[in-house]
Amino acid sequence: MFLNVLKLKKLLQSYESVFFINMRHNDNSPFSKTQRQLRVGELLRKEISDVLSKHDFHDNYLSKISVTVSQVIVTPDMKWARTFVTSLGGVKIKEAMNQLNKNVFNIQKLVASKIQLRRMPKIIFIEDKTFDYADKLSKAIKDLN
Repeated sequence: MFLNVLKLKKLLQSYESVFFINMRHNDNSPFSKTQRQLRVGELLRKEISDVLSKHDFHDNYLSKISVTVSQVIVTPDMKWARTFVTSLGGVKIKEAMNQLNKNVFNIQKLVASKIQLRRMPKIIFIEDKTFDYADKLSKAIKDLN
């Protein structure tokens, strides 16, 4: 029992460093974002997910796979929008990321036509790994019991 607790503690410490690195890298701190950044990020998340779900653009591969937009983080100068995406079940995420990055300009054009902003942020697609980390942690906790 004691060895399992030590193993879990070690696992949590390793993931803690990953989460904090991602927080600094993704600028996920709730205190560093303005209300405008949060509103624009949520609006972009909604519109990007609508474009991806309704398949307004023509891409054979992306029409076959389900992509979830989990979060959009907008930089303070509103020039960049980091869009965190994952595929349903985490399958074929590398191919989906390649296709999304190939079609980023078409997606951005469709999103810009649907919303009215003074400056449309450039969209960057990033693979969202938080679900994988949460799954590994939950499996480790279940293994303790």
